[in-house]
Amino acid sequence: MKYFSRTQVVEILSIEESFLVMLEQEEIVQIDAQDTAADAHYSEMMLERARVADNLVHELDVNLAGVAVILQMRENLADLRHQLEAALNELREHKR
Repeated sequence: MKYFSRTQVVEILSIEESFLVMLEQEEIVQIDAQDTAADAHYSEMMLERARVADNLVHELDVNLAGVAVILQMRENLADLRHQLEAALNELREHKR
């Protein structure tokens, strides 16, 4: 799994570091690995969550509570999609 430093996340997403810190405080994104406070690392999933949060806040004017709900719903939908695909594959295999 690839990890990104705080500086990399800020640069990749073109966001303010204070916004990323705020997302951490609201537990919308979480540090996955940390050697020191200055060396926080974020997974690709957290990078994507920060990207979506930035779009929701700055493009759609969604508050952070709404961002948390939307992100959770997106993840639940993705999980359900994977479960449905697995069930369909199992049915296909069973028919053979």
